Amino acid sequence: MSIATAETGQYRTFRVRSRAIGDAPTFLLLHGVGLSHRSFTPLARVLRDYGDVVAFDLPGFGSTARPARPLSVENYAAGIAAQLDRLGTGPVVAVGHSMGAQFAIELALQRPDLVDRLVLVAPVVEPARRSLTAQGAALALNAVLERPATQLMAVMGYVTCGFRWFLTEANAMLDYPTHLRIAGVRHPVLVVRGEWDPIARGPWSLWLSQQAERGRLATIPMRHHNVVHSDADATGAVIVAFATLH
Repeated sequence: MSIATAETGQYRTFRVRSRAIGDAPTFLLLHGVGLSHRSFTPLARVLRDYGDVVAFDLPGFGSTARPARPLSVENYAAGIAAQLDRLGTGPVVAVGHSMGAQFAIELALQRPDLVDRLVLVAPVVEPARRSLTAQGAALALNAVLERPATQLMAVMGYVTCGFRWFLTEANAMLDYPTHLRIAGVRHPVLVVRGEWDPIARGPWSLWLSQQAERGRLATIPMRHHNVVHSDADATGAVIVAFATLH
């Protein structure tokens, strides 16, 4: 299903019904800049055993058209909220990867009624590294460290969205003050990172988890930035444990 509005662009929805019996959470998967719902394909296969899974191709990425104007993180969050209202999902476990973590945070702030809890995987941007130079260097390093299948997934995403749109929305990512906005979140928060992630580094991830009222940190051993793709089993396990925690 594809829905477009003048304010927030086009969103293409992918929904997988749960194999679970009885009440189960709905997992919302929000991809990072340059990527698409395909970055979550392995993780969706894990999570569908425990709840419904909803993912989007956000405006300008994957299978969606490029908007006529740049979008801010706030614009994306408003568009995501509109799609969730349309789908009638109820409160979701919002799982955001990289820039998607910013979308998850902003969604929780704009529409707390739509969120049950947040999972911020490889979150950006560390305040001391809020520049294209710093983020580009870390991304280049990560690119050579990832597994070949994950490298291919990322390259295909970047080629599909194009350099100009990637750069435009990377600037929106840098403009968003994750380190300030997290303080307003009142939902339980889990921060997840790969042990060897050069983008979402350990001290930053730990600090971020401590800013939320109910925050915690999980580290996936021997993995890098795109841990949702390279180790879906381990990532899914910590997400499910958090989603079912009372």
